[in-house]
This record gives sequence, structure tokens and C-alpha cells, in this order.
Amino acid sequence: MSPDLFHVIATIIRRLTRNREGVPLATRFNPYDRVTSEPLPFLFQRTIGQRTEVINAGSLRDELAKLSDAVAIDHPELGGCRFTPHDFRRLLATDLVNNGLPIHIGAALLGHLDIQTTHGYVTVFREDVVRHYQKHLAERRAARPAREYKSPTDTEWAEFEEHFDKRKVELGNCARPYATPCEHEHACIRCPMLQVDPGMLGRLDEIHSDLMARRELAQTKGWLGEIEGIELTVQFLKQKRADAHSAVQRGQVDLGIPAVRR
Repeated sequence: MSPDLFHVIATIIRRLTRNREGVPLATRFNPYDRVTSEPLPFLFQRTIGQRTEVINAGSLRDELAKLSDAVAIDHPELGGCRFTPHDFRRLLATDLVNNGLPIHIGAALLGHLDIQTTHGYVTVFREDVVRHYQKHLAERRAARPAREYKSPTDTEWAEFEEHFDKRKVELGNCARPYATPCEHEHACIRCPMLQVDPGMLGRLDEIHSDLMARRELAQTKGWLGEIEGIELTVQFLKQKRADAHSAVQRGQVDLGIPAVRR
């Protein structure tokens, strides 16, 4: 927390713990789920008679409106401005990210399951997000041993290129990760790692025709196990064809293999 925010929080805690050992426990009513929480040490609370409860959002908005009007007396340009309690959640998120906190950590602090939700909270430009993330990576790398970032040897680079050369197959490209073998015994049509080259759609048609001929022969001979295998292969082939057509519509860019830096 910044020194100013720390001072505010400390003042609230000092007020709540006056003549007490700790922050009193209070309950909070959720108007959406229509349930009351367990007693917890909420900071924004008040005591009415013998009951301690959390200050509701409506009361906080009224108090914030009074403060806004008071500020506008000395700063007329702020006249008509109004704040809600939720605005301060956005302000805190913006302050955290602008001061170097990685946005994915900010998302965890705010309880967001999707980082795009945090983007909506944080008032920064997208290049600022990229800059903060790159700064975070640089700091993490600086803390790691230098030997982990050594330049590859000629042998290591040749092995790297060889892996991608072996991923080239008749129908397109195998997307298996680096340094991993083929786990599907080169049954490419059934393999989810196969990325079909749109230019090989005609070859898929040929394979489909061959499968239909094999299925007809299997039915004639009564090879039920063969028929089951062929039908499964046909299902995968239809999916590969659909994926290839989708790739044509989206358009693909071949990034190639990066050159080794000396």
C-alpha cells in the first residue's frame, strides 16, 4: 500500500479498536443472494444499539456525495462528480498496476477469474500492460542463474531444427511439442496434433474414397472390427477437413523457424 492508503486504513482500524482488543465482528447482508454473512472483522461497520453491522452501499454513496460536494467548493471543475464504493476498487487496481504490479497478480488480488475483467478495471493503455509484463519478466530472469540463458551450441541448434523437420508429414504439420516423440504411431489422420495443410484437401478426398472402398470390402468379408476402425478414422477425417476449411477462411501466416543469434 502507498503511505497515504496505509494511513487511511490505520486510522480506520484505530477508530474501530478504541477500547477494544481487536476489530469487532460484524455481519453483512447480501441483497442479491438474500443471505447474511458470518460475523467477520469488516472495516466499514457501525453499531446501532446493540447490533454491529456493515455500512450498506447506499449509505456510503450518500457520504461520498457529501464529500464530493465539499471538494467541489475549492475545486469547481469537479462539480457534479460522483463516486460509488466500487469506483475505489477500480482506482486501487489502477494504482497497483501503474506502480509495477503484474496485471495477472492484480487479477488474483481482485478475485477475477478472467484477466480481461481486470483490463476493464485498470485505466491503462494496452502498451502499458505489455510494458509492465515485460518488466516483470526481466526482473524474474535477472533473479535466475545466468547459465540458464546461455546461447545454444551448434549441436543443440541442429537438434532443434531437426525436430521441426521431422514434424513435416504428407498432409501438413505435426504440432507435437519440442523434444517429444510421436505418441500415435504415425496414425496422423486420428492424431489431434495434425494440422492439415489447406492445399492437401484434395488428398483428404482421396483418402476418404479409399476408406469407403475398404469399408465396402470389410462389410462383404464380415470384418466387423475393421469396419469399426474405418468408421472411427472417417470421423477424424471429417474433422480434419472442417479444420482445414476453417483455416482457409481465417487465413494463416507462416512464421517459419527463427534464426540462431550469435
